[in-house]
Amino acid sequence: MLREPNKYVFSQLETYKEKLELEHLKKKTIIVNMLVFLLGALVLYLLLKIGRDFDGIMPLMLTFIFFLIVNFSFYSYKQDHYNYLKILMYGSVIFIYFISIMIVFEFQTPSSFTGMFLAYAVTSIYQDYKSIMLSNFTLFLTGSLLVVRFPEIFSISNGNNPDTFIVLVFLLVFVLLLTLSSLILIKRKTFFYNQLAYVKEAELRNIRLLLNIQKILGKNEINQNSYYDKINAFSKAVSSKIGVDDIFKYRLILLEDLCKLNDIEFTNKYTDVTIEEKQYISQMRVDILSKIRTISIKASQSFGIKVSKKEVFAETQFKSFKHSEDSNYSKIISFVTFYTLLKINKPYLKALDEEELRDVLLNSEYFHKVDRDIMNIYLQNSEVFDTIVNAHLKEDEL
Repeated sequence: MLREPNKYVFSQLETYKEKLELEHLKKKTIIVNMLVFLLGALVLYLLLKIGRDFDGIMPLMLTFIFFLIVNFSFYSYKQDHYNYLKILMYGSVIFIYFISIMIVFEFQTPSSFTGMFLAYAVTSIYQDYKSIMLSNFTLFLTGSLLVVRFPEIFSISNGNNPDTFIVLVFLLVFVLLLTLSSLILIKRKTFFYNQLAYVKEAELRNIRLLLNIQKILGKNEINQNSYYDKINAFSKAVSSKIGVDDIFKYRLILLEDLCKLNDIEFTNKYTDVTIEEKQYISQMRVDILSKIRTISIKASQSFGIKVSKKEVFAETQFKSFKHSEDSNYSKIISFVTFYTLLKINKPYLKALDEEELRDVLLNSEYFHKVDRDIMNIYLQNSEVFDTIVNAHLKEDEL
């Protein structure tokens, strides 16, 4: 039976991970551009130091300037920012290696080959799987072509050229080691992104569960008229304090009518309000599952609590049936208890039959939270587990 690891994954996790990656990608793009600018300044200084004329320096400097202008343009384009920065990242990898090749031909000394490794160091900042593979492939390809086609660049002072085969083998081994180390770092980064996204989604679902329970029990209903009156009073006080007209008054009227009128009535009354504005204003509603109410509940419970970066992952890291300090006996007992709980009816969850339970254990995150040996024993003998548990449950009923 093949695993489907994404079968029970929250669909919202990809959105959260994309937002996390976008925030880091923007910072990494700025860092890469700063390093390229410093590299350009260093190359300009060295070329002037060795007495190159301005006409010879100009093509290389224009390449640096063109790179920075393109990066600034893509970074400034806010629509579909994530995909534009992704395209920029892949283009920057290739362009940085192009600049490093120009540097090698400009200096034409063995030491100038370090520019290729500087290009790798700069592009590795992105910590993206595809960009790293592209960077490693480009490093090996360009390095090999330079060694094979232009060996005179790497000739040492006594005029002897290095053995091309030895250089290529060294370059291949070096690139493979860089690839391995980069993949480990990227795997670790992906794990942290997954954990953060899971914690956020689990927190949101727990808050919504509490709100639904409140709605079912008919408790803690919000007085919406009082809510809008207080917002209006706050808006007037803020506007009076800063000495301007009540700029929020019209938006608050829209918000109040958005809760009272249906979509057709609201659209007919406010024909100048776009769909985007309507969606933006609706986030301030205080309905049972509204965004503003979810945020307010979290803020009310997390006020004054200080959480370190390590504690962010503590919740999900502890949820496991295979802690390293646990004995095999503890691991077996914990799994059997968990398995039995899923086989009986509970107020919040009906009993799962063996096919459903096996599917959950195989295709959900629990596959990685149970000791692999115990999981293999269960998968190979699931019918035996089912027979034993059902026999004992029937005896208890009798």
